[in-house]
Amino acid sequence: MKASSRAVLISALLFPGLGHLALRPRRGARGMLFLVPAAVAVLYLLSTILQLTNQLLAEINNGTLPLDPTMLLERVHASGADNFATNLASAVVLICWVSAVVDVLWLSRPAKS
Repeated sequence: MKASSRAVLISALLFPGLGHLALRPRRGARGMLFLVPAAVAVLYLLSTILQLTNQLLAEINNGTLPLDPTMLLERVHASGADNFATNLASAVVLICWVSAVVDVLWLSRPAKS
């Protein structure tokens, strides 16, 4: 497998920006332009999800929230977790992911003589 194919697969399947590191070491700084914002956004999303999960588990353990999928879904929607910040973080991850794959494809194109 060529290094460029491997770099595209790494960026597409693992995490945005990692393919730049596999493509060429000098492209690492360019890869960080995709990796850092995506990592910050993923950490924010994970933090939000874990906070909501802990809150719901505490309510279930206290008996204030029944273990009913419909009630849980209503509680998740009522929690306000689906707000501008989480939507923005999701958009950042998506944009970084697609952009990183396109950029690795661009960098790995054959040089014209």
